[in-house]
This record gives sequence, structure tokens and C-alpha cells, in this order.
Amino acid sequence: MTDWLILAGGSGSRLGQDKAATPLDGRTLLDRARATIDSVDDTATIHVLDQAYPGGPAAAVVAGLTRCESAHVGVLAVDMPFAADALVHVWSARVKQPAADAWVPVDSSGRRQWLCAVYRSSALATAADSVDEWSGRSFASLVSQLACVDVPIDDSISLLDIDTPDDLRRARERTTNG
Repeated sequence: MTDWLILAGGSGSRLGQDKAATPLDGRTLLDRARATIDSVDDTATIHVLDQAYPGGPAAAVVAGLTRCESAHVGVLAVDMPFAADALVHVWSARVKQPAADAWVPVDSSGRRQWLCAVYRSSALATAADSVDEWSGRSFASLVSQLACVDVPIDDSISLLDIDTPDDLRRARERTTNG
């Protein structure tokens, strides 16, 4: 069993609407995130961190950790509708390289996607305890000191996150064009 935290509490100000409720190809982004996790981990316990978890992704995950009981915690931002293939690679890396604290997809430009990853619960809790207040702090500041396995993701796998109307248009084009 693995606990999964879906980050769904952002205001969606750049997108102009609630991200979790945004439809894409007949399903909301929240429904797609749940389906993504279910496709990767059939024993998942999913926790949705919505507006009740304010202060940004780091603050939400730190607060959400109190709900988690498993040795590993997956994190998925609700605005990453095509993350399933990346998470399959991350999940596999976790099994092949179990000694790490985090398994994080890295795109061809070298950018880590921290909000589509799996973390060792104890390491994440230790990092969380290093600061008194996480509200407004970057997620990278929470996890960047962990012993990470970088999981290379080739360009055929989309790590698109939907932050703006243009991103949503690109996502809709991708679902239309396959």
C-alpha cells in the first residue's frame, strides 16, 4: 500500500478557473489524477489536498503527511493530466533502486518534476520537521536535499502541467490528436 497525495488546492488564478474541476476530454482534472494513480498503483490510498490545505504545495504536503501511514508517499499535482507514463517509470525505479528517499521524473532538459514523484515517508517527514512554517515556501525547498533517484523521461512522455489557458489548449489538442 502507498499513500498518494493529490495536490488540488491551488487557486487556479493563472488558468482563470478551479483546476481540479476543469474538464479535459470529458473528465475533470481531479478524476484524471485519480485514474492516473489507480493505473500505476492498484493498492493506493488517495488523499485529495484541496483548499482546506492552504499555503502552497509544500505546506499542503507537510499537512497531508499526517494522513499517511505507508512507507512511501506519492505526490501528484492535479494539473498533470498525462503523468501516468512518467509515474510508471517512477514506480519501477522505486522497486529497482529502493535505497533512495525520492524517485523523481526528469525531462530531457534536466528539469525535475517534484510534483509527480514518490517519496520515502520518513525522509519527507524529517525534511518537513526542518522548518517551522512551510506556507509560501517552494516545494523544491522541502525535497531538494533528499537522496533522489532521477528517473529520465523521454520526450514522448508528457509532463505538461496546466497552469494557463494556453496550457489547457495544448492539453485539449493532445487529447484530440492522440
